Amino acid sequence: MGDIIKKLILAVLVLFLLLVGCLNQQNAGLTNNKTNEKDQTNQDNTINAEPVKETETQLNLGESKDLGEIKTFTLKEGEICKENGKPVIRLFSTTWCPHCVWIKETFDSTVKEYVDAGKITVYHWELDTGDNTLTEQVESVVPESELAVYKEFNPKGSIPTFVFGCKYSRIGNGFESTQDLISEAKEFRTAIETLLQEA
Repeated sequence: MGDIIKKLILAVLVLFLLLVGCLNQQNAGLTNNKTNEKDQTNQDNTINAEPVKETETQLNLGESKDLGEIKTFTLKEGEICKENGKPVIRLFSTTWCPHCVWIKETFDSTVKEYVDAGKITVYHWELDTGDNTLTEQVESVVPESELAVYKEFNPKGSIPTFVFGCKYSRIGNGFESTQDLISEAKEFRTAIETLLQEA
């Protein structure tokens, strides 16, 4: 009985922290790129969650080319996190956060290209349901090891949180203020390709 109460209290605490984190992001403008803040107030606040369909922005996987600069992620020195020799890419989100919904399809479709090519391992954890949305099965609990990564890179519990290979991380969306999913996908590809070159 005591274990059940502890788990229930932990679940309530995690959901509370996620709610506070999402609200904090919403109040803070949700972006690392503040240059278009004035324009944002005049934009329609409708969330466009369409996946990126622009094939011209896609890189040929493994092709050596100038990748450009990673603009919206923070670099952390250290080893690249790997599973089975592949960099591990993570997105922590929830089903109820509008910013998570906005980026979901673009993230999932972009990383799927690399997963299908056998280049990376990816987890997209929905913290409120415990599900990794990139698997066929429906999980109900985020493993403690994955929650530890989330807490390490985002102690305040905001969402969405991206952790690419334990080297590049970002809290929030980089280009949501301009509704630019193409730039989001390009940024994901640049970070992944950089990790693959460093691995």
